[in-house]
Amino acid sequence: MLRIAITEILLFVAPFVAFGLYLRFGRGIDRMLAGWSTRAFAVCTLVALLLVALSLYLLEWENRGPTQGRYVPPTWQNGVLVPGHIE
Repeated sequence: MLRIAITEILLFVAPFVAFGLYLRFGRGIDRMLAGWSTRAFAVCTLVALLLVALSLYLLEWENRGPTQGRYVPPTWQNGVLVPGHIE
């Protein structure tokens, strides 16, 4: 679960870091802060939100189990715990 949270945070921050690196190395240092316009910040925010939404969808899709059948809860059989499953 922690790995998923770290991945989502990194995906959210990635566009901002990329734009900051562009400002730092693509332009002069003295103009770095002047480059953060409202439009650029809005675009970075939108891209970050789209990446987070995409990552959430892909993580959910990857871990999806069977959707039809009867759920059998976890049980003890001969001293061994049999995990819950769908039949």
